[in-house]
Amino acid sequence: MLSSGAELDTVGFGVFAKSVGRRDGLDEVLRLVNAVHHREGLINKSVVAAMVADGLCRERRIEDAWRALEDMRLRGWKPDFVAYRIVSEGFRLAERAEEEGRILKQKRKLGVAPRKVDYREVLLALVSGRQISDAKEMAEAIVLGDFPIDDDVLNLLVCSVSEVDADAAIMFCKFMIGKERLPSIQMLVQLCESLCKNGKGNEMWEMFRVLLDKGYCTSEREYHLVVSFLGKAGKVREAYDVIKEIKRKRLDPGISSYNSLMVALCRNDLLRPAKKLWDEMFTSGSSPNLQTYNILITKFAEIGESEQVQQLFDHMVQKGVTPDSTTYTSVITMLCQENKYEQAEEIFNKSVAQDPKLASSVLTVFIIALCKQGGFKTALGVMSSLPSNIESSNSHVILLKCLTDVEEIEMASEHIKWIRRYCSSAFQNIMNELMASLSTSASLQPVRKLVCYLHCQGLVNEVGPWMKLIEDDYA
Repeated sequence: MLSSGAELDTVGFGVFAKSVGRRDGLDEVLRLVNAVHHREGLINKSVVAAMVADGLCRERRIEDAWRALEDMRLRGWKPDFVAYRIVSEGFRLAERAEEEGRILKQKRKLGVAPRKVDYREVLLALVSGRQISDAKEMAEAIVLGDFPIDDDVLNLLVCSVSEVDADAAIMFCKFMIGKERLPSIQMLVQLCESLCKNGKGNEMWEMFRVLLDKGYCTSEREYHLVVSFLGKAGKVREAYDVIKEIKRKRLDPGISSYNSLMVALCRNDLLRPAKKLWDEMFTSGSSPNLQTYNILITKFAEIGESEQVQQLFDHMVQKGVTPDSTTYTSVITMLCQENKYEQAEEIFNKSVAQDPKLASSVLTVFIIALCKQGGFKTALGVMSSLPSNIESSNSHVILLKCLTDVEEIEMASEHIKWIRRYCSSAFQNIMNELMASLSTSASLQPVRKLVCYLHCQGLVNEVGPWMKLIEDDYA
């Protein structure tokens, strides 16, 4: 770095000197300082002194850090209050009160006041350069020392630091709130994502409680953020308390907040409270939307509550809420698992009447669900009665693959004949996709049977890719 002749700046030299101090000790740092005395024009010496002291203290070289303050001061790298505070804190943590007191006296006598703008520039440069750990450590020295720092810098720091250290990120956020300043929405979102990921729901609730007391939430958007992340962190009771608080203020929680809480309740198998919340929504005049219905339908389908699922499906249709792919597939999968194929087909036909493109995506799930239950005859019936505007090639391939795997060779062959007769334009593509799918089969035995049967029926040539598929060397 020094031999290249490149221009030195505060961030580049400061990070380098700090790492050298942590690894090799103070003497090597002083050698570096001596070596750059002709190239120090762009370096903020006070900031670098603080970075060096911080690095040494983090390696528990407190005496070296103390000596660094004096040795660097004598070389013109005058430490500021931040540097002295770092070293005094090191002695405090080591329970060395006498040295701590002496450092504080030196701070008052020899230190200089830190310039907020200098630390701002360095912190922004560190974050911009993705040197997040260095940015975090410098910010800790500033925040723990109660030195001034701009709101936009804190917001940016929390967003960046939350990726690597949730505890440090929430400390910065609390510092900001303690100064009667409020965090940005973006910062809170990223911080809460990190807290959820790291299982720190209690810390999140503590932070939200302070924000709520300070009047942070003034709109549905802010309240939704609080409710959704509390639910995501498993703090269901707390999220419900926030909903009640919103109502006490005669505000509308909004359907988004209700849905977030509903998701949390269902995820935690709290179905009785979920039903209660459902009733409360109607009482308060909040009409469930598609997402609300899907949350409940998916959960009740998952646990096999078919009566509840049917009631919800009928209710949404009566209320004019149009089902989507999630709705249909949840209901159909559950009905197939209960061997209620006729009812499942009725639901599928509703998707066909609603939208052919939607029905095509539902069809694939329907066929898979039928095959899992062994409902091959029903699946064949569904496929043979489809309207021409429903894209079905993938579903044909899935059905044929499942029939082959369970060695229903004659049934598969008959369906291939049906496809060739009634879906001639798609026949070759379906056969190519089927061959690709069968090539991944765990066992070749059923595949051999199918190919031999197809060959006997004149559906595949003696020479071609299908015959190559079952050659001995493939096995």
